[in-house]
Amino acid sequence: MPTRIHRLRFLLASFLFMTAAVGAQAQTLHIGLAEDPDVLDPTLARTFVGRIVFSAMCDKLFDIDDKLNIVPQLATGYQWSADGKALTIKLRSGVKFQDGETMDAAAVKYSIERHKTMPGSNRRGELAPVSSVDVIDPSTVRLNLSAPFAPLLAQLADRAGMIVAPKVAQAEGDKFGSKPVCAGPYQFVERVAQDRIVLERFPDYWNKSAIHFDRIVYLPIPDSTVRLANLRSGQLDFIERVAASDLPQIKGDSHLQVSKITEIGY
Repeated sequence: MPTRIHRLRFLLASFLFMTAAVGAQAQTLHIGLAEDPDVLDPTLARTFVGRIVFSAMCDKLFDIDDKLNIVPQLATGYQWSADGKALTIKLRSGVKFQDGETMDAAAVKYSIERHKTMPGSNRRGELAPVSSVDVIDPSTVRLNLSAPFAPLLAQLADRAGMIVAPKVAQAEGDKFGSKPVCAGPYQFVERVAQDRIVLERFPDYWNKSAIHFDRIVYLPIPDSTVRLANLRSGQLDFIERVAASDLPQIKGDSHLQVSKITEIGY
């Protein structure tokens, strides 16, 4: 999928927050989404807002930092073969899935193969050049390619690089999205369609010192006016996407802050 880098425009996506709500005493973060995400299965998912929820629930092999560099996340390093047709990835040790299962090379192999072969997968095209996956040892996996493919690391920094818990995924099949289990900082609690998605902090997360909230509640509110009203009333701490016409009054409100980022646009 072609990409281009540009300065994010508020009409497309913005995050606002009330500074008091994200202080040290806050335990639950309430986030207003512009729509309800589709299925919470990284293999089958398509929507932009779904990626926001996944970012708290499912760590990836790689991530993208605030300067748009690709950096390891569940991986600790990687090496390309001389011909560019094999990518060897070293994995972080001590990582557990939210069901207590260990995240290892076998789990990575399972997830990549699931992305490629599961009926209805939206990751199949993203990983098309990956012809096979080899487990070298419990902390090393090799992706074999049919041809050199420069965007592979970028793909593995998104849903194609999200590793799911094999036992749960095998047991649930295409119902996995109703109770997903990954290796991220927050674990799934409940979902009420068109109402809320609730996640709780996973106590055995590998980077737990970086996590400061006990719970995240995502609330889909399609009407931008209603989202903003909920933010102003304190019912929400962040909102995703605002109307451009609302920006002047938002900037004039000392209780609100607008955050601008450099975005990768699709």
